[in-house]
Amino acid sequence: MLNRISLLVFLSAVAPAVFAQDIALAASETLVDSIDTLAWKDNSFKVSPDSKHIAYVLQEGDRQRVVVDGVKGKPYDGIGMRTDFFSPDSSRIAYIAQQGEQWYAVVDGNEEGPYDALINPVFSPDSRRVAYKASLNGKTVVVVDGVVSRTYDGVEWRSLVFSSDSRYFAYVASKIMPDGHSVEFVVLDGKEGRPYDGIGEATLHFSPDGRRIAYRALHRDKELAVVGGKEGKRYDGIGTIMPVFSPDSRHVAYVAERQGRQFLVVDGREGEHHAKILSAPRFSPDSRHLGFVAELHEQRYIVVDGKAGTKFEDINPVAPVFSNDSKHSAYVGRGNGKYVLVVDGKEYAAHDYIGPLVEPFSPDGSRLAYRAGRADKLFAVVDGKEQKPYDAIGTESPVFSPGGKHVVYRARTGTTMHVVVDGVEGPPYDLILNTLKFDGDDSLRYVAFKDDKAYLVAHDLRADSQAKSSPLAELSQP
Repeated sequence: MLNRISLLVFLSAVAPAVFAQDIALAASETLVDSIDTLAWKDNSFKVSPDSKHIAYVLQEGDRQRVVVDGVKGKPYDGIGMRTDFFSPDSSRIAYIAQQGEQWYAVVDGNEEGPYDALINPVFSPDSRRVAYKASLNGKTVVVVDGVVSRTYDGVEWRSLVFSSDSRYFAYVASKIMPDGHSVEFVVLDGKEGRPYDGIGEATLHFSPDGRRIAYRALHRDKELAVVGGKEGKRYDGIGTIMPVFSPDSRHVAYVAERQGRQFLVVDGREGEHHAKILSAPRFSPDSRHLGFVAELHEQRYIVVDGKAGTKFEDINPVAPVFSNDSKHSAYVGRGNGKYVLVVDGKEYAAHDYIGPLVEPFSPDGSRLAYRAGRADKLFAVVDGKEQKPYDAIGTESPVFSPGGKHVVYRARTGTTMHVVVDGVEGPPYDLILNTLKFDGDDSLRYVAFKDDKAYLVAHDLRADSQAKSSPLAELSQP
């Protein structure tokens, strides 16, 4: 899909290394909290989605509290550790707490309950609504916006889901029938759907526009996809891969199996058969392209728009990755002791190691960056050039700023961590969390720790870096 000129020069494996310059990246620090590392429950620490707030559980004797930005909440006998605490807009807090033998949902400091048991609350995308699963008098209920639903024999706790516009809410419930067998069904805004012998765990989800809901169901000895209330064809299996909606919500795809062969079903139409399909289908942002990972004789290959690529010993199942403009695709293949970067079906840079691609393309699709390694070191490769090697680089790295001007990643040497922006290191910290957030193209912030203190760190990038050239665009000129 790349224009006119090959990317071989751009992604050359022998491109010169470009290391961090001997200058400092200016930063401002705001102290958020001083943490008693002997008392806090480290597996409870969470950062708000906007990277401006922190929350964790503090142990004080035999009592526990939730601490938000240094402010202690009410003490309880116990706090649920698996909660995310924050709403999507970072303005609300919710968690579960135990007092004696009873449990409460604590939402914005207000207690709801008591219940015999609770599963952590789920916020709606607009942060206005809250739902959770609870046990009461031997039965299971779902509580939405403080209102208790009818009782069921069970509710699949990972199935609680809101639509993208937050208007609709659904979950999977179960009942034990008079003959003793159990059935499962979807409850959508309080209305029960058709019962099945089973519904796939964590497969229930809404289309991006919120108008349809899809899931995988089991009926007798067959499996089927149910989309928008309509049943698909019954197959020997649909595996554990859920039906996937396209970004524009117009298409749905899933993997099915018949007589030992697997194939993609797109909008009800069966595709070419493969020995095994290893990944969920992935649509491009414009919904026009579709890719997945397949396997034959222990060799893996990518299929994009029905065309199979080169076979490798291994390909990460989370592939391929499409650029935001949907013009390019990329993945990493491993073979003959090397990792190879494949862009638009053509092999380019080879390294001893290339990390799984997260968002390798810049927002406009003109640049590319990824994490690679040699021996016991890791480094970022940006626009075909290796940057300074480190002992470790964050698995989500590197990432582009919203306008594609800057490239950022977390790096560690020994016990010291830095954020690196355009090859320039920021101040050293004991720990930098995976909380890198941009406000526009030239303002970066994240949460870091130093000497048992948590800081909100901000960088103004306008003075520290110049706009980078766009190698892909340059190579595409006539």
